[in-house]
Amino acid sequence: MNDSPEDRTAKWLVGDRLACVLHLGDAALAYQLAEQGHEVLVAGDDVTASRHPDIQYVRTRGERLPFLAEAFDVVIAPELREPPTALAEYARVLRPDGLVSTISQRYDDSIPWMRKLREITGDRGAPPTPVDTFGASGLFHEPETQEFSTWEKLDLPGLMRFAEATRHPSVGESALAQVRDLFMSYGAQTGFLRLRHETSCLRARVDKSSLAQDVTPPDTMLLDFR
Repeated sequence: MNDSPEDRTAKWLVGDRLACVLHLGDAALAYQLAEQGHEVLVAGDDVTASRHPDIQYVRTRGERLPFLAEAFDVVIAPELREPPTALAEYARVLRPDGLVSTISQRYDDSIPWMRKLREITGDRGAPPTPVDTFGASGLFHEPETQEFSTWEKLDLPGLMRFAEATRHPSVGESALAQVRDLFMSYGAQTGFLRLRHETSCLRARVDKSSLAQDVTPPDTMLLDFR
């Protein structure tokens, strides 16, 4: 059986072998990695409950990570446009030759029904441009990038959820009534609309040579909700 695009994305982010992964933020990718057999720890100030029996959870605050040096093979961060202190923490907890990775997703706005939806729910604007704090840190080797594309079928409830999640804050909920009319115009015959995802991935290996040594981590709060 062929891997799904989501599985291929997850495997690319962590490399070709099973790994001990620190996932910053409580998101679906962490659970996908756990299902693939990786040892996963989810950390962040948004950690409030245990959602997977094979994942450990740690509530953190601020940029300091409450883990010993060289504890992880991979750190997956929401983004790498971070202050130098946060990037140094990623490098500190990575084992030699470990990976820091990130993922971002956008939607193909060139599809006719998608353009119409943006007229209703507002334009999200251009994606943010990268800031050079990552490259300037000197803590990581030259990054690798990869892009994956996939299609998703949206029925009417799925389209309504997507419209609600992506509408501009200045657009009121009343505009969502027009989304139903959009679905009837473009998806009535098939019962669904096709949405294209463009997923961009980045990974880079740590360079431990310029990292300060003997840094004591802050206290750890391990959460066990079982």
